[in-house]
Amino acid sequence: MGFFAPREAKTTIPCPKCGEPLLVVRRCRSAHMACPRCRKEYPLEDYIQKADKAMEDFLDNCYIDRL
Repeated sequence: MGFFAPREAKTTIPCPKCGEPLLVVRRCRSAHMACPRCRKEYPLEDYIQKADKAMEDFLDNCYIDRL
């Protein structure tokens, strides 16, 4: 499922800059958190402790170096 899995998922985790719910986004070899409103990107490891169901489900299908 890794090749055809979604490339992003909306979480309930708010952006620290603007409060918009962050997206968890995957690229070929990495994943990160991104704000669709202010376009700021954050390292995934800063949000592991705050992971919600959407983020956990998304990362379950990522075959990449996550941390």
